[in-house]
Amino acid sequence: MKHSKITLMVLAVLATIGCQKTGTKTITVNVKVDEEKVVAAGITAPESYDVKISNFATGVTIEAKTENGITTATNIVPGVYTVSVNATQNQGGFTYTIAGSEGNASFLADGDVVTVKVDAVKEAALVFKEIYYTGVKDYYFRDQFYEIYNNSTDVAYADGLCIAETIFASADKSIIYDWPIENADQYVFVKVVWQMPGDGHTYPIKPGESFVIAQWATNHKADNLSKGLSPVDLTGAEFEAVEKESTAPNGLVLTDNPALNMKKVIQAGYAMPQWLTSVSGSQYILFKPSKELKNADFITATNADYNGVGREVLISDIIDAVQTVSDETRMNVLGLPTVLDAGAVWCSGIYVGESIARKIKETRPDGTNVYQDTNNTSNDFEVKKDPQVRRYGAGVPSWNTWINK
Repeated sequence: MKHSKITLMVLAVLATIGCQKTGTKTITVNVKVDEEKVVAAGITAPESYDVKISNFATGVTIEAKTENGITTATNIVPGVYTVSVNATQNQGGFTYTIAGSEGNASFLADGDVVTVKVDAVKEAALVFKEIYYTGVKDYYFRDQFYEIYNNSTDVAYADGLCIAETIFASADKSIIYDWPIENADQYVFVKVVWQMPGDGHTYPIKPGESFVIAQWATNHKADNLSKGLSPVDLTGAEFEAVEKESTAPNGLVLTDNPALNMKKVIQAGYAMPQWLTSVSGSQYILFKPSKELKNADFITATNADYNGVGREVLISDIIDAVQTVSDETRMNVLGLPTVLDAGAVWCSGIYVGESIARKIKETRPDGTNVYQDTNNTSNDFEVKKDPQVRRYGAGVPSWNTWINK
């Protein structure tokens, strides 16, 4: 635990100097980890956790490690913080990410204690590697894409996988939906789900390879589309969220390209011919349904506004999840359970041509990258001003339809 004490000591010295200059009162606080769910799942609790205590309004983050499930932080300026804890544990041949967060941790007086509940999930083979959702100037958003990477050492398959964005609150986050379903905490809720084709072994993804889901798999750099403002050419994407050629409300013809068409299997509410996610950020999930998805039996939240209607997805079916928010003021209202994602990240605005990309953890001897996956988007992703497909040289699957057309 020397690292924890040294880290906190250095931060304490810096904070003390700053506070002496400003006369700001500081306090000492504690963070405890509740491991009940981890132990109940038969997983041995880790020896220590990495802890981050962040005030996104001031830009201050304190990092520490726990000892016996607790850490103490000194020279904290009173306020509301986001506290996240994270660890990994190897057991039974699997690696588990154990994580949790508390988005409204009030540290107002000396000795205040915040308890963070953690849960465990197996590390996934397939992970979101890069997501571009912001669009570019003049309200162009047809160039959104989602790149998914095989982060493991085994072959994975894209067959039958689904992608969706979850819904949990009204647009201004003033209403958190209450879903009238038994064991609602075991689900997330979605309005639109797109599913990839395949019979189970049609679309292999080798270690170090990725596949790209385009909203529309065309060259968005073209003058007649984005006026040359888009940063991406999506010819080459493996899948597109287009079922057939159609015409958008503004008259734009959405051509059907060589990319494999995905199937829209769930659509609650207004139907669009393509898949548009929010340009200000959202919660994205990749999952393999354990039962057939039906475009029926929609659930309406008891406190719903126009948006609070959807279908349920089992948390246990979810392979990977990432959440983005509009800015730091939204960090205290996150929509995914912490077992899926204990953090979030944001771009500088809407229509700014920025993406989020997963950080490299290490490179294997064969040259393939291993990307950081702590189930905390705040830690795992960074904002990029140059969205790229297959950044850092991810491999292209042999069945890519553009290669073989």
